[in-house]
Amino acid sequence: MTSFLLLLLSICLGIDALWRVPISKTPLDRKYYNKDVIAEYLRQKYITNYTFFASYDYQEQLSNYLNAQYYGTIQIGTPPQTFKVLFDTGSANLWVPCSNCPYTNKACAQHQKFDCAQSSTCTLTYQPLPLHYGTGSLQGYVDYDVVCFGTNQRYCTNSYQGFICATQEPGDTFLNTPFDGILGMAWSSIAVGGIPTPMSQIFSNQMVCPEAVFAFYLNRDLYNNTVGGELTLCGIDSTHYQGPIAWEYLISETYWQIQLGGIKINGQQIINGPVTAIVDSGTSLIAGPPALVQEIQQVIGAGKSGAIDCSTISSLPPITFSIGGAQLVMSAQSYVNKYTDGTCSSGFQEFPELAAENSWILGDVFIGAFYSIFDYGNRRVGFAVST
Repeated sequence: MTSFLLLLLSICLGIDALWRVPISKTPLDRKYYNKDVIAEYLRQKYITNYTFFASYDYQEQLSNYLNAQYYGTIQIGTPPQTFKVLFDTGSANLWVPCSNCPYTNKACAQHQKFDCAQSSTCTLTYQPLPLHYGTGSLQGYVDYDVVCFGTNQRYCTNSYQGFICATQEPGDTFLNTPFDGILGMAWSSIAVGGIPTPMSQIFSNQMVCPEAVFAFYLNRDLYNNTVGGELTLCGIDSTHYQGPIAWEYLISETYWQIQLGGIKINGQQIINGPVTAIVDSGTSLIAGPPALVQEIQQVIGAGKSGAIDCSTISSLPPITFSIGGAQLVMSAQSYVNKYTDGTCSSGFQEFPELAAENSWILGDVFIGAFYSIFDYGNRRVGFAVST
C-alpha cells in the first residue's frame, strides 16, 4: 500500500511539475519558402563572420521566411512585460527589442519593447553586445532580470538572467515577424557573450523543475488549424506520443547535434551513416548536402524549385531516418509543405556548406513529424511517434 501511494504521489508531482507553453504559427504562404532565402538564413545562423550585403527585396523575403516560424509567450521583469519569441534550439541567446530602440527603426517600432525602468528587478549594465546577422548586426545592451516561460509566473529564472535588450535591429530582417525576439535553447557554450541560457537556470531549480527536459509537439497541419502546437518544460507529455522513444546522445554540448545513422527511401539507401545532424526548431526545412538532397528530390518527384504536384502526395514513398537504432518513418504528408494558395513543395533544402562534412540540419519539417524531446540532464535527444 505504501509503495502504491508513493508511486501515485510521484505521478501527481510529475504532472504538477510539467508546464505547457502554447505555440503559434501562421499558415504556410508560398512566399515564405524561397530556397535561396532559406540558404541565406542558414548561412547567417551557422557560419561565423559570414557577411552578406543584401538588397531590400532580399531582406524582405528573409523577414517573410521568419514569419513562418513557431513562436510562443515569455514574460520579463516585475511586473511582467510580455513578449512573443521564436523558440530556437539552434541558437543560445535571448533578445527582445529595447524601449530606447528608436522608432525610426521599423522593426522595433512594430514590436513590443522591454523597459528596464518599469521593472523593479531589472539591472541595466550598458554593456554592449552585438549579435551578427548576415544583413547586419543586431545591436543592444545586456540587461539582467527575471524571465518566465508562458504567463504562469512559476517557471522563472531569478533576476540575474542575462539577455540582450536590442537597440538596433538589422535592415528589415525582423520587420514583419509575428514574434518580438528570439529565445535560444541551445547550450550556453555557444552563447554570444557567454551568457547562460534561461533554460539552464530553470533546470538548475530542481524544486520547481525536477526533470531537465523540454519537448515540442508541433502541428504541421496549419492549413485547417491555427493551433501551432505546444512546448512542454520540465517533463514530457505522454498524451502527445505513443510507442518507444528513440534516444540519441549529443556529440557535444554546443548545438543539439546528434548522429544520423542513415536515410532510406523505398529501400534505397540515400545516406549510409553515421553523419552528424543538428536538430533546429528555428529552421523550417530539412537541409543537407546538395547532391544528396537532389537525389531525394528526384525520388519524390520534386522539380528543380522543390515544387511537388499536390495530387501525388498520397502515392509518394515514406522516408526513413535511422536515429538511436530506431527507424523513424516520415510520410509524404509530413515532408511535403502545403501552402495557402493550393500549391505544394518538398520539405528538403539544399545547403552547399553542409557538403564538406556531409552534415544535416533537421528543422521543423522533421521535428513536427515526431514528438521531439530535448533531454538537457542526460545530454540526448529523443523522438517518438506523434499523436
